[in-house]
Amino acid sequence: MPMAAKSRRKNDASSSTSKTPSSDMNIGAYDVDDKDNMDQKYNHGRFPSTLHRSIDIIQSCLRIFTSMKVSITAIVFIIAASVFDLSEATQSKLIQIGTGYLFIAKPLLSTLAICLSNKAATAWHERIIATGFLMSIICNQFPKWLSSFVAASAVFAFGLASRQFVPMQQLDSDNNTSSTNSGVTQSKSPAKRNATTSSDDNTNPFLKFWSRLNIKERAAIGTLAVVVSLLTENFLIWVVSATYKPGIVGSPTPLQDNGRIVLEALAKKLWNVEQSWMAKRPLQKIRDTLNVQYALVSALGASFVCLELQLGGKKTSHRSLTGVALHALITLASARLIRYISFVLTVLPSQVPNCYRHHFPPPPDNWKDWILVGMLPSSRGGCNDLILSGHATVTSTIACAATSVSSNTSFSFAVWTLIALDYSIEAY
Repeated sequence: MPMAAKSRRKNDASSSTSKTPSSDMNIGAYDVDDKDNMDQKYNHGRFPSTLHRSIDIIQSCLRIFTSMKVSITAIVFIIAASVFDLSEATQSKLIQIGTGYLFIAKPLLSTLAICLSNKAATAWHERIIATGFLMSIICNQFPKWLSSFVAASAVFAFGLASRQFVPMQQLDSDNNTSSTNSGVTQSKSPAKRNATTSSDDNTNPFLKFWSRLNIKERAAIGTLAVVVSLLTENFLIWVVSATYKPGIVGSPTPLQDNGRIVLEALAKKLWNVEQSWMAKRPLQKIRDTLNVQYALVSALGASFVCLELQLGGKKTSHRSLTGVALHALITLASARLIRYISFVLTVLPSQVPNCYRHHFPPPPDNWKDWILVGMLPSSRGGCNDLILSGHATVTSTIACAATSVSSNTSFSFAVWTLIALDYSIEAY
């Protein structure tokens, strides 16, 4: 009897719950179709999947266009135009296709492939540096105000991203723990004490002084070295120009420039012109379009941001922004030192007629005025400082810094190929 009552109560409860409206009931008076839910899920993931497929297609095309087979084909075009007896128009087209691919298209496509790479071997800092380099070239095609706005926005965004917000309580606790554990840390690092004592015991005073400086103090010394080197070079340019009498009186015959002769012959073939000066305008247009100098500056800025935010992971964990800047400054100061030693020891006649007259005043008779003229900054350069190129020292140093931080072989080849093209057009 009790079992029958219990079963009767269970049946009544189940019937009552079946009559009450469910919380999942459709209030809109229509049944929910499972197909609608599937369509919503498909539409929600439709755009990302389409984007991924598009990127995969672009990457496949980039792998084809940057392959070794296409490069060999471009070289064959150049050789065929130089060897076979073809019409001048056909030779010009073949050389344009070959050189345009090797020196412009392939470097840009290789950089784009790094930007869109989804391989695990390609680190984030490699993509960011390559993107900064490529975006500078793309923004150079925009109006100046728009490209300036994009550059300013990027600097502002990176500046906000690099700011470190540390709560005051955490900062105080860190300072307290560091002060209380200083004795423990020193006791646990005998190797560091031995290194410092060995550096202190060093007989070389310069190494002894250098080892006691931190990385920021060393970077400050590097900056001072660059400033001193530039001021010394500016004065020595005036000294060489003011003491080279053939350049002051008239225009001495320039030396034979074999590299320029080769470039002029190639330019005639490339643009199918009779005189070499006819090819200057299209070549300069190419140089202005690429604007490799500003692209290098953008890549260097992206490198500094990646070092500051440690976006390279283990690849750049052993490097710091201050350390890379120190190496770049010391390299630039050393290159400028070699440069002004070279043009002081061997004075070369200028390639530009009446160069001294357009750059400097007549040499004063008073030695004080003579020295004061040499102290004035000369932003237009000199006349006899041809070896080494000052422009090349700056761009090469920036390129070395950016490519060393990136540590990507394809990006390094792309950057140095575009720099070689820029130098060739400048020498032409």
